[in-house]
Amino acid sequence: MSLFTTFYFLSKRQVTYYFLGIFLLISSRIVAQKDTIFYDHNWKNTIKDSAIYYRIKPIRIKTKKAIGYKIDYIDSLYVLNDYYLKNNKLQFEGYSISKDEKQLVGIAKWYDQNNVIEHLEEHNGNRRDNLAILNVPIIIPYVDYKNVTKNQFIGGFEFCLDKDNYNKLLLGVGFGITSYSDTCYGLPDLHLSYLSNDDLLFFKAGTSDRHAYALVGRGSGVMDLGLGYSYPYNKNDFPVIKGFTLGITMRLTVFGIFFQKFQFIQ
Repeated sequence: MSLFTTFYFLSKRQVTYYFLGIFLLISSRIVAQKDTIFYDHNWKNTIKDSAIYYRIKPIRIKTKKAIGYKIDYIDSLYVLNDYYLKNNKLQFEGYSISKDEKQLVGIAKWYDQNNVIEHLEEHNGNRRDNLAILNVPIIIPYVDYKNVTKNQFIGGFEFCLDKDNYNKLLLGVGFGITSYSDTCYGLPDLHLSYLSNDDLLFFKAGTSDRHAYALVGRGSGVMDLGLGYSYPYNKNDFPVIKGFTLGITMRLTVFGIFFQKFQFIQ
């Protein structure tokens, strides 16, 4: 093989490696951007150009590996690491039951821009944590009672649409009965419930084939108790379901017990 041919093949191989390296570099940056969350000075989501901090997409690790001990009903925790965008130094590190820092577990550390610890907290169960709400099953049986002009009894299933978030959005599908003039009527139920565990509030909007309703009140995950209003689709279609509404919802596990348990983290 001539010197020219050898040089040609070497050059071709180098060019191939060069383009392969560029491709891998670009791909890694794209993946890194998708796995990075940017925040402004108020810790609101923003774009990179106006960001002050950034967080690497949280990953889950076993609870005992993270904090050195086990917690009932909590198999794993999210690893949270925040950084200063200016110098890529660590701003915060900790472990959380949810994807954000609302339910920290173990030791959490905050750093200044010189990587010096300026604040440290240990979250070891000094308050009661609503553990099961943070790890609810995807499908939750429920029973429901409403009092409008007539009593309504409904049962069905709720589907958790955002299982990993601290606040929950639930889609419910069920069927129940109501009565009018000594006659029972079937009553299908379709609803959306939003549980705000920060404030222990719930917001619920739903419908049947006869009426629409909306409720707001106190919600603990186990039981929602609220007031609202129901409005009929057809005022001539009996039974007419209209007026101020008292609603109670109770959620159960597949074993027939409450899925929520209050306990201290040990």
